Amino acid sequence: MGLACVIKMCERVRQVLLHRLVKATLYDSPMKKLLSVLLLITLTCPASPADDLPELGDISSATLSPQQEQALGRQVMMEIRSDPDYFSDPFTAEYLNALGYRLVANAGAGDQTFEFFVVRDSTLNAFALPGGFIGVHTGLLIAAENESELASVLSHEIAHVTQHHMARMMAAQSQNTLPMLAALAVAILAARSNPQATGGAIMGIQGGLIQSQLNFTRENEREADRIGMQTLVKSGYDARGMASFFERLQKYTRFYETNAPSYLRTHPVTYERIADIQNRLQQIPFRPIPDSLDFQLMRVRLRALLSSPRDGVAWFDNVLAEGGDPNALPQLYGQTLALVRAQRFTDAHKLLSRLLPRLPAHPWVEQLAAQLAHDEGKLDEAIRLYRQAILHAPNSRGLHYGYAEALLEAGQTQGALDFLTQRLQSIRTDDRLYELQARAYAALNKQLLQHRAQAEAYINRGNIIAAVDQLQIAIKSGDGDFYSQSATEARLKELRSMIEYDRAQKQRGGR
Repeated sequence: MGLACVIKMCERVRQVLLHRLVKATLYDSPMKKLLSVLLLITLTCPASPADDLPELGDISSATLSPQQEQALGRQVMMEIRSDPDYFSDPFTAEYLNALGYRLVANAGAGDQTFEFFVVRDSTLNAFALPGGFIGVHTGLLIAAENESELASVLSHEIAHVTQHHMARMMAAQSQNTLPMLAALAVAILAARSNPQATGGAIMGIQGGLIQSQLNFTRENEREADRIGMQTLVKSGYDARGMASFFERLQKYTRFYETNAPSYLRTHPVTYERIADIQNRLQQIPFRPIPDSLDFQLMRVRLRALLSSPRDGVAWFDNVLAEGGDPNALPQLYGQTLALVRAQRFTDAHKLLSRLLPRLPAHPWVEQLAAQLAHDEGKLDEAIRLYRQAILHAPNSRGLHYGYAEALLEAGQTQGALDFLTQRLQSIRTDDRLYELQARAYAALNKQLLQHRAQAEAYINRGNIIAAVDQLQIAIKSGDGDFYSQSATEARLKELRSMIEYDRAQKQRGGR
C-alpha cells in the first residue's frame, strides 16, 4: 500500500471517528484504547483539509495560534455537550466557574477565556482542552476533602492552558505523524477480521508514543505544579491542598493497582513531584483556609443528584445514623433535595422550614423551595418564589431556567417570552435560554421565531450546520413579518459565509 493511500485512508478514518474520540478518551468503551491513540495521532497530524478540525498550519510551527486552539477546543466541546454524561446542572457549573475564575485572575492568563464544566463520571479526573476548556469529573468533586484540594486541581489545569502544553505536545510529536498513521491504518484494518490482533498493534503504537513523550510530559507536569501552586497562594487558598490531594491519589494506587484513578493515568503522580511540591511548601507560611459554604453545598448537591431518588435519601439517612449532625447546613440542604427528588414532600417541608431561616437569600435554597412548590403542582406559588429569589440573585441561571419553565407550564407563555427576551439581551451565549425561548414561540405557534431561536441554541453549542438547517426551516415557514424574515435571511447568509471561509482556509492551508 502506497504512503499516499495510507494517509488518505487515515484522513477518512479520522473524519469518521472524530465524533467518537472525546467519549472514547474520557469514558470507558470497547474501543477506548484504539480511539485514545487515534485522538493523540489526530492532534499531531499535519494540516489537511478535514471538515471537522481547524487548519493547524505547518507542522514546523512551535505552537498553535490562540485562534486555532480556541477553534479546536470548541469543536471538542460540541461533542462533549451532546453526550448524556455532560452534567448541565447550572448551580454546580456556576460554582465551578466562580472558583475557576478566582484562580484565573491570579494565573497570568492575559486575554485567555476559560470555561469550566462538569462530566458525570465517578472516576477521579480533570482535563484541559485547547482553548481554555477545563472539565472536572463528578467523582473528583466529591473526593476533594476541602476546597483548597479542588482549587489545586483547577490551578494545575489552568497552568496547562496558559503554558500551551497541548500545542507544544503537538509540535513535539509532529515528526512521528506519518509512521504512526501507517501503523494505525494497519491496526484498524486488522480489527475488521481479527479483533484480538488489534491489541498488539495498538500497544506497539501506544508504546512508541508514550516513550517519545515521557520526558516532555513530566516537564509539563512539573511546570503546571509550580505555576499552579503560585496561583493557589495568590488566590488565597492553602497550597498544601495540592500535596494532600496528590498524596491521597498515590495511596489509592495500592488498592486500584492497574485500575488507578483516571487522574493518575493522565497526570502521573511520582514521588519526585510530591517531594518537589513539599519542598516548595517549606517556603510558604501555614494558614488554615476554611471551605466556602458553596463548596460544602455543592458536594452534597452532587450526592443527591447523582443517585437515584431512593438511594439519595438512604445515603443522607446513613450519614445521620453514623453520627452526622442533623442541624449542619450541608446535611439539611442535601437531605431536603433528596426528599424532594423522592417526592416525599411532607418530610421535605419539615426540613426546609429549618433550612430557610438560616439561609434566607441563598439562590440554591430558594430554588429548592420553588422546586418543591412546582413538583407539588403549586405553580403560582413556585412562580412567586422564583420572582422573590431572582430579586436576591438576579444573575443566577438556575433561577432563570426554573422561573421560565414554571411560567410555561402555568400557561403564562407571553410572560415567559418577555422574561427570556429580556435575559437574552444581556446574555447571548446561553443555549438553554434560547431553547426555552423556542418552546415559548412554539406554544404561540410562531414557527419562524421558534426555529430562529433553536438555531441560536445550536450556534451557542458550536453546531453551525444544525443552526443552518433550523434557519432554512424558519424561512420556509412563511409566518414571519418582513423584518423577521429579512433578519433570519441575513443570519443564514452570515453562517454560510462562516462555513465557506473555514473551508477556504482549510483548502489554502492544505496546499
